[in-house]
Amino acid sequence: MKALKLMIAAFALVGATAQAATQQEIINHISYNVILATYQNLANQTASLRQAIETLAADPTQANLDNAQNAWRAARVPWENSEAFLFGPVDSLGIDPMLDTWPLNKLDLDQVLQSNRTITTDFVRALGTNLQGFHTIEYLLFGDGVNSNTKPASSLTAKQLEYLKASSVLLAQHTAELHHAWSTNYDPESPSLPGYVAVISRPGFDNLFYTSERAVMEEFVQGMMGIVDEVANGKIADPMGGNIGSANMALVESPFAWNSLNDFTNNIRSVYHIYTGQYQGSSGPGIKALVENVDADLAARVEQQILGCMQMIQAIRPANGGDFGQAILTNDGRARAQLAIEALNALHGTLESEVLPTLDMQ
Repeated sequence: MKALKLMIAAFALVGATAQAATQQEIINHISYNVILATYQNLANQTASLRQAIETLAADPTQANLDNAQNAWRAARVPWENSEAFLFGPVDSLGIDPMLDTWPLNKLDLDQVLQSNRTITTDFVRALGTNLQGFHTIEYLLFGDGVNSNTKPASSLTAKQLEYLKASSVLLAQHTAELHHAWSTNYDPESPSLPGYVAVISRPGFDNLFYTSERAVMEEFVQGMMGIVDEVANGKIADPMGGNIGSANMALVESPFAWNSLNDFTNNIRSVYHIYTGQYQGSSGPGIKALVENVDADLAARVEQQILGCMQMIQAIRPANGGDFGQAILTNDGRARAQLAIEALNALHGTLESEVLPTLDMQ
């Protein structure tokens, strides 16, 4: 009798969980409280970065340079936290490359800095995507990334400060545009259209992008899978090459600030946000709630895999200082990086072969 009561209670709990986490509730929470909130945070942080650079340009002290560097690191967090959902306006409006193209075109940037051209926001806007965005600002704010990620404020030239100001204004404009596209109007050429958050949160036959709740859920899962694969087989594997002799520092993301491992970790943290529905104190149903309706053990295992991947990425960091770029030039650092790649690929496999199929079991 006791076993029967436990079984009934268990079924009741599953039923309550399913009822409390419908696909529409999951979609609403992720769309508004994770994705839109992330883009709001990104717009706020890049506005703070712009202000910090304005202050630095007006008074180039070491303290102001330190503040600008910290503001750049802070702005990187919500951007990297957004990479599990690189769909919608960030793609259709071409915003991603304007924010985050790398490697940086240092040769052309240095030529511009040595020229007599007046550096304005419109001038930078007209340049290629690898001469603007986060990594241009990073290159100007930090050290060479080889032996140090710091620099004296006294080394900043007037031309570099001009370029920093113009680039930071442009960066803030692009992120404000991205937030506006999600919150208010996803296509500037059709001002009557709603924000993308309304599009993705209201699937149906009359929706041009998402005809069903399942289509939205698959967009979320595919976004998670995409960034897991990119971190493993692009961001980590590409700079490593086949051996130490073929390691390529030019392919390392965020090398000047020694922020690569934090970038990678925050990429996987974006997966965690979509999966759990947790973001900056906001808690609600994520993909995990959907998986729990089918297999509670799988739901818990995936969460642990995501957390484990973040830990293994951070474990790549050299004990004697430096970041990913320094780690891949040592045998032990490369071994730790390989373990992270294997863990990420295992997570990708789980998402593809076990989580994605649960969408058809609801």
